[in-house]
Amino acid sequence: MFHEVVICNLFACFVDFRKAFDNVNYWKLFNQLLDDVVDISLVQILAFWYSHQEVTIVWSHIGSSPFAVGNGTKQGSVLSPYLFPKYLRHLLCVISGSHIGCRIGGLPVNIIAYADDIVLLAPSWHALQALIGH
Repeated sequence: MFHEVVICNLFACFVDFRKAFDNVNYWKLFNQLLDDVVDISLVQILAFWYSHQEVTIVWSHIGSSPFAVGNGTKQGSVLSPYLFPKYLRHLLCVISGSHIGCRIGGLPVNIIAYADDIVLLAPSWHALQALIGH
C-alpha cells in the first residue's frame, strides 16, 4: 500500500526550559498525579522521597555538608521524563487541543514533548506564533 506524499512547509520552535527540573513545585506535581489517578501509595512514596532530599556539593574533591533541597525533580532520574510532562500537563493539553498544527501520517501534530524538551510544529509562521502565544 502506498501513501500519498504531500510536501508542505513546517515551522518548528524548540523550547528550552531554563533550569526546568530545579523549578518544579513538587506538591503541585503530586496533586496532578493524583488528578491523573496515579495510585496514592506511589504518590506518597514520591512525596516522602522528594520532601526528604539532601544534596552535597563536591568541588576539587572536597564535599560540603549535606543540605535539604526544597523543590525540583531529580535531574537525570529515570522518572523525570515521566514526571515533568505531568507537571506541564495543562499547558500540553491547551496546545495540543488548539487545532493549530501539522498533519503527519494523517494525525494532527503540533507538540512533541519528552522530559523538559518541547518542540512546537506548525504549517506557517503565523500558526507557530499562535502556538507560542498559548
